[in-house]
Amino acid sequence: MSEQTQNQTKKFFLGNMLAMAATVIWAGNFIAAKILANAYSGLEMSYWRWLIAMIFAFPFAMKHMKQDIPYIFKEWKLMLFYGGIGCFFSNLLLYNAPHTAPAVDMTILMATSPLLMMFLSWIFFKEKINPFWIMGSIIALIGVCVLLTKGNFKIFQEVNFTVGHFWTLGCSFFFALYSISLRLFKEKINIWVFLETTFIIAFMTNFSSCLIFNQALPVIHSLKDFGAVLYIGIFSSLVAYICWNKAIELIGAVRTGIIYYLVPVFGSFFAVILINETIGIFQLIGGTMVLGGVLICTCFKNH
Repeated sequence: MSEQTQNQTKKFFLGNMLAMAATVIWAGNFIAAKILANAYSGLEMSYWRWLIAMIFAFPFAMKHMKQDIPYIFKEWKLMLFYGGIGCFFSNLLLYNAPHTAPAVDMTILMATSPLLMMFLSWIFFKEKINPFWIMGSIIALIGVCVLLTKGNFKIFQEVNFTVGHFWTLGCSFFFALYSISLRLFKEKINIWVFLETTFIIAFMTNFSSCLIFNQALPVIHSLKDFGAVLYIGIFSSLVAYICWNKAIELIGAVRTGIIYYLVPVFGSFFAVILINETIGIFQLIGGTMVLGGVLICTCFKNH
């Protein structure tokens, strides 16, 4: 095996592992958001998320900031998009959705992100899509539906679409757009500086929104809420975005997006561990289909 082949294999393996780490963290994000949804609005949850992420990222970004600031200003339009739309707005939609949309519906709709990444990459960047990727994605998406509905597809006949469903679809679309557009940022800068800048933009946009809508700044009500807020600020934002962005750099947005199908699988696992839910035959079938679909996508290269 040549050195070039070895390096490509390492990049492929590391990229997939980082993408998987991000999905594990985001699976827990749904649980944290559900804990906070009863006491906080979407704007309040988003406020704490980006404030905490901004604070914790700053010490790591500080030493690289001076040399990378010129490139940030050079690409200021993209940075406004990444921070304002990719981080703040997409997550604000997600945090508002639980007030009117069931968690099952939200998770299924968010699972459309990988397909949207394929479609948007094809539209905007003329990226060729391997047919096996489409087949694997469809299998994984069906597996997500089986997993979350426990095989009871009559649920889909009883769905009453609310504004929360559309907010979730909006989040899925903007998250896909954020992921594929990372390739537009041509400058090689430190990832901590990049993320700190997007977090600052997300927080300032959130803070401005609070002022515009005359909403009081949020207050933490309990230790449980504080733990959930720390989770979405440190792990769902800082750690997960580092893993996700680095994975996209290594293996591309489409391949990274495919791993996102594993979010409901990990979410179901957490539900069993944390809230003592049981696993039935349909959850096993659905989870197996998701894993099979991801493997089909992962094992076939794009030519």
